[in-house]
Amino acid sequence: MKPVGMQIVAEFHNCSKDILNDLQAIEKILIDGISECGFSLVGINSHRYEPIGVTSIAVISESHVAIHTYPEAHHASIDIFTCSRDKESTNNLLEYFKKKLDPTTTRTAEIIRGNPIEVTETNWITDVSDTIGFDIRYHFKTKLLSTSSEYQQIDIIDNEIFGRMLFLNSDLQIAEYDAHLYNKSLVAPLATASIPMKRIAILGGGDGGVLNEMLKQNPDSVVLVDIDKVVVESSKEYLRCICRDAFDDHRVEIVYDDVKNFLETEHRFDGIIYDLTMHPETFINMDREEYLESLFSGIESCLNPGGMVTCQCCSEYDKDTYDMSSRILKKFFSHVAFSTTNIPSFCTPWVFATAQK
Repeated sequence: MKPVGMQIVAEFHNCSKDILNDLQAIEKILIDGISECGFSLVGINSHRYEPIGVTSIAVISESHVAIHTYPEAHHASIDIFTCSRDKESTNNLLEYFKKKLDPTTTRTAEIIRGNPIEVTETNWITDVSDTIGFDIRYHFKTKLLSTSSEYQQIDIIDNEIFGRMLFLNSDLQIAEYDAHLYNKSLVAPLATASIPMKRIAILGGGDGGVLNEMLKQNPDSVVLVDIDKVVVESSKEYLRCICRDAFDDHRVEIVYDDVKNFLETEHRFDGIIYDLTMHPETFINMDREEYLESLFSGIESCLNPGGMVTCQCCSEYDKDTYDMSSRILKKFFSHVAFSTTNIPSFCTPWVFATAQK
């Protein structure tokens, strides 16, 4: 079959949140861009989601154009499909959208429709970042697990250098080769501080690595809170090299719940380890900083007087998240301190933080 059209699929990162949640503004961008780039509008249909997000789809004589927004993540997904032979006009429309939505980073794929679309297994997994200026690709000798839970995509691979590696939604969580560096960065500040080590909470940490490291400090009890049971069960089966027998220890209680719900109930801990993402945009419907502020407010409430929180923050190159982490921690805690550890498998120095109630 001869090609019958060209489709451009684009992802716009770090756009203006206010524009992305404005249905009229998105419609105007669509209509004006279609007109300015020489296409013919047939009709347009839009919907604003509650509590946040907009989809606007325009039918044009040449095919269709669509914008779908995720204001909470400052993200827009673009779809331009035209049967026009004028490739320049299609590219001009994409550039028009860039000008109006003002993303800091874009990712674009071009597909010639009417031809077979081939998907090839390449034995690579890509950790995609829109915050540090580069992506990282990992080769795998074997893909040990690839499954979707209720909450996320879970992949466990075996890499020639880094050994077994856990990815959630294509975001590397931990690797066998240097798990000890990551885990010690979260546990050591608690172990060396002059605070009791009776009752500890780990928020996230479904791979069990931080839990295993924490148990070496001989606490009375540890509560691990993770929303995804599939991650924990997968780690027990495939990541024993990282978690060892930590999940089976009699001092450990595993709670499968949203951390936010857990923190809203009555708890008291000497130390809390935040082993969750500072980029929760994929599963929240509100501003990132507002969400994290509410989370760390809950952490503060659950700490005993003088208790300590440790957390993993971000890549050293992710300045926005570093600054945001500093603001949030200083709002609720004292003695806030940051440190950096080189985690080879992350391919970037990683920032950790400690703070005290």
